[in-house]
Amino acid sequence: MLSDDLQFLEDCLAANELLFCRSCAQQTLHAHQEVVAVQPVATELLMECTHCYTVRRWLDWNSAQLTYRQRD
Repeated sequence: MLSDDLQFLEDCLAANELLFCRSCAQQTLHAHQEVVAVQPVATELLMECTHCYTVRRWLDWNSAQLTYRQRD
């Protein structure tokens, strides 16, 4: 596997979280869709359930210092 491919897969895996889904009513894997806002104390994200595909806002209180790379 090429190092670029491996890095891409690692980035995809890092952009997922196990969260409670209100629509499914169970713990499901959620994918980061978009960063809505970055504040000094929290990051607001749009998260998509990989089971039912509903999108919801999520506040990540631990990732205020996250940086997101833009792809060329």
